[in-house]
Amino acid sequence: MAKLDEITELLTDELEGLKQMLVKLEQLSEELTSSETVKDISLIRNELEELKRTQEHYFQGQDTRTIEIEEQLKKAQIIPEWLLLLVCLILIISLSISGYLGYQVVQSSEEKESAFQEGKAANPTELNSYFKEHPDIYKDFLIWSRKDENPGQK
Repeated sequence: MAKLDEITELLTDELEGLKQMLVKLEQLSEELTSSETVKDISLIRNELEELKRTQEHYFQGQDTRTIEIEEQLKKAQIIPEWLLLLVCLILIISLSISGYLGYQVVQSSEEKESAFQEGKAANPTELNSYFKEHPDIYKDFLIWSRKDENPGQK
């Protein structure tokens, strides 16, 4: 009988533990049923859409401000592009004109040299015929050329 008493005592303890577990389970089920669960997520979706629109509006504002700043930076350059282009154009035109004028000077000096050589070759024959026609002028010319060679004499 002692064994039977022990078994009944164990069964009674187990039943008490089971009863306590059932009470806890009932409390938890009541808490779960009484708590609000989100049955409709449309509110959350609406809030997310509103947040998305707000962020898009904010980022568009940031983009426009960034573009405005870039334009202002382009305008605020130390040397504007049109001025740089104008200076380069003036330099190119100046160099072209200088080259052309240099070429003309070289050409004119060559022409002067060739004209001088032609005149030098033609001059004695023309002077000789003139001096043969006017011998007294030839004598005056010789006197003048001697004075030119010796500037100290009169």
